[in-house]
Amino acid sequence: MKHPILIGTLFVLAVISSCDKVTEPRVKQTVVVGSQFVTKTNTSIAHFKKVLLEDYTGHTCGNCPAAADVAHQLAVKYGDTLVVLAVHAGFFSKVKLPEYPASYTTTAGNDWDATFIGNAGNPNGMTNRKNYAGNGVVNKETKWPTTVSLALNDPMVVRLDLETKYDTVVRSLSTSIKAKFLSAYSKGTKLSVVLMEDGIIGAQTDYRVSPDLVEDYEFEHMLRKSLNDSWGVVLKDPPIAVNDSVLVSYPNVGLETTLNDKKVSLVVFVYDATTKEVLQVEKLKIR
Repeated sequence: MKHPILIGTLFVLAVISSCDKVTEPRVKQTVVVGSQFVTKTNTSIAHFKKVLLEDYTGHTCGNCPAAADVAHQLAVKYGDTLVVLAVHAGFFSKVKLPEYPASYTTTAGNDWDATFIGNAGNPNGMTNRKNYAGNGVVNKETKWPTTVSLALNDPMVVRLDLETKYDTVVRSLSTSIKAKFLSAYSKGTKLSVVLMEDGIIGAQTDYRVSPDLVEDYEFEHMLRKSLNDSWGVVLKDPPIAVNDSVLVSYPNVGLETTLNDKKVSLVVFVYDATTKEVLQVEKLKIR
């Protein structure tokens, strides 16, 4: 597992304006491996509020495809303002031979499921890991249109600027993240960095069809791995002032050959270290 390191001084001087206060306890030079880079940034969409919708699901859950459809419809409706993350975890995500040979679980997803979902089971979801209008932190897909709509009214506390460099030959991903606080914040914050993948074909139970085993179901928005463990890393301890900025990098992370790199996106979110409420999220396709 790669540990975050602060980006070098030259990069800080080039990117950060003079009004920013940059957290910089230790400076190291980042050496990025590779030569056939695809470079991507989220600069054009980093200036507005985003919402994270987590869909907890499993391939033997017959009611889960209907919930996935709700999540996908919301993603289409809200475009860049909504990031959907499908988390395979819990009883219905277990391998079941011979019909369901694949495992789509992750360590991070299992840990999140144990903390938030537990016996509630699948399908269930969370919007910014927050209780909106008494709907509960964890709720069914029938509540998601309401909770997402309400979440979009939350203030934008922190801006996340992302840059990825992905080498298509050696399948190495290097990520740079700048978090800039747009308002003061009284509590500590943490940073989670994960990969998601679209267009995965596999077996899924779907009670809406007969027979209910769909062998070529297409999974979207699937959580695939975390780059900084299940609960991320400390981003900034309080007190946090306006314009406080933090630079973090994850260089030379290898992508497994089981991942289709043309359909992989980086998902980065900042959350309250105490309440776990997600304050901002960004998604960036790596190629």
